[in-house]
Amino acid sequence: MALFGLRVFDESGQLAMDTNSFTYQVLWQGVIDFSGSVPSYTLNIPGFNPANCVFMIIPTRAQDVQASETDGLGNSKSYPYVSTSAGQVVVLPKNPSSPSGTTESRIIAKGYAIRYST
Repeated sequence: MALFGLRVFDESGQLAMDTNSFTYQVLWQGVIDFSGSVPSYTLNIPGFNPANCVFMIIPTRAQDVQASETDGLGNSKSYPYVSTSAGQVVVLPKNPSSPSGTTESRIIAKGYAIRYST
């Protein structure tokens, strides 16, 4: 039997979300644009709870996809740093613990906040 849908795995590789076994609702969607001078995004999203929600970033331009791990522009094409809390998602152009001078992400992407239930 063919399976279709979305599967999300946690940091230890365990299946955390599978669209074949739950329902979901898009709480927020919008453009995340680090190509200009935007230093960060603080998104206030009613109903967002890290216990039953995910935030996804999907690149919208082919030039924002890293060609290989040895791509010299790798950091500028990397996914932004995301932290979540109840009702809020913060998206930064680099990890806050990165050394100064670290190249920041310059991607344009679509962001989605999704609530799911089993």
